[in-house]
Amino acid sequence: MDGKAPTMPFTKIEKLPEGYTWNDISYVIGGYAWKYRLMDKRGFIITDKPGATISDTNYLNQWNFANAAAGKDAAWSKYNSGVKDFKYNCGPCHMTGYKATGSQNNLPGIVGTWAEDGIKCEECHGPGSLHVANPYNVDLKVTRDSELCGKCHRRGDVTKIEARTGPFVDHREQYDELYQSKHLALKCVDCHNPHLGVVQLRQANKQTTRTTCDTCHFKEARQQASAAHTAVKVQCIDCHMPRLIGSSASVDAAKFAGDIRSHVFAIDPEATAQFTADGKFLISQVGLDWACKSCHIQGGKASVKTDAELKARAKNYHAPK
Repeated sequence: MDGKAPTMPFTKIEKLPEGYTWNDISYVIGGYAWKYRLMDKRGFIITDKPGATISDTNYLNQWNFANAAAGKDAAWSKYNSGVKDFKYNCGPCHMTGYKATGSQNNLPGIVGTWAEDGIKCEECHGPGSLHVANPYNVDLKVTRDSELCGKCHRRGDVTKIEARTGPFVDHREQYDELYQSKHLALKCVDCHNPHLGVVQLRQANKQTTRTTCDTCHFKEARQQASAAHTAVKVQCIDCHMPRLIGSSASVDAAKFAGDIRSHVFAIDPEATAQFTADGKFLISQVGLDWACKSCHIQGGKASVKTDAELKARAKNYHAPK
C-alpha cells in the first residue's frame, strides 16, 4: 500500500479501523461497491486494535458503504472481531492463478499464492503466454457455460441456497440460485457481459445487462394486473429479483432491503415466507414478502397491503385480461 490509501474506481477508501494508519496496511479487501476490510502488514485480516492483548469482540473493522434501498448510511460494523491472527483464505475466488501452497509475499496471514491481484483475463480464459507469442495460431478459448462463473459464484451444494443472519441470502450464490430457478437453461453470459460489470454500467447510467426480461417475456411485460405498477414504471426486476442478498451490513430485513439482487426469478403467489423454518436456507421461489413488501409496507413507496390482499393480486398477475 506504500502508506497511502488506494484509488478505487467507484468509491473512496479513507477510513481505517481504530488505531491503524496506512503504514500498517498490506491489502484492502473489497472497496468496490459494498464494503471493505483490511489486512495488516503480516497479511492477517484486521480484527482488533494493534497489539491488543485482550480480545475486543465489539471492535469495528468492516466499513460498509451506504445503501439507499435500505436507508442505511455508511458505517462501521463487526467482522470476526477479537479473533486472533485471522487468516486471509479468499484467494481462490478473488485472485488470478491461485495456488493453495505457500503465502503470498511470504506474509504468514495469507493462505496460498497467486500470479495477479484480483480477477484478470487469464482466470477465465486460461494461461495466455502461448497466445501472446503466436496469436494467430494459438487461440484463447473459454467455455461460456455458467459452470465457469459458478466456480466462484456459489457456496457448497448447489441444491441448497445458504442464508446468513438477517435473514438474507449469503453473497456470491448467484450460480446456486440460477441452478434452482426456471432459468437454469440460460447461461450467465446470455444476460451479462463479463467484461462490463453491473456496477460500472450503473455508474455510467447505462443498461446493466445485455438484454432485458421483455425480450423473452414480452407477453408478461404487456399483461399486468396493476395499472398503477405500469404508471409508476415498476420494472420486472423490482418484483422478480428483489434484493435478497446481504453482502455488507448496510441492509435491513424489516424493509426487505438487501444490497444485491436475487437470481431465483419465479414468484410463488401463494407464499409469503422466504426462508426455511430453521432460517438456514432460501426457498427457491420468491415469496410475496420480498416480491411486494419493499414497497407495500408501512413507510414504503406504496400503500400497505395485507398478505391476503397481496395473494389475491399476485395470483394470475400476468394472465390475459
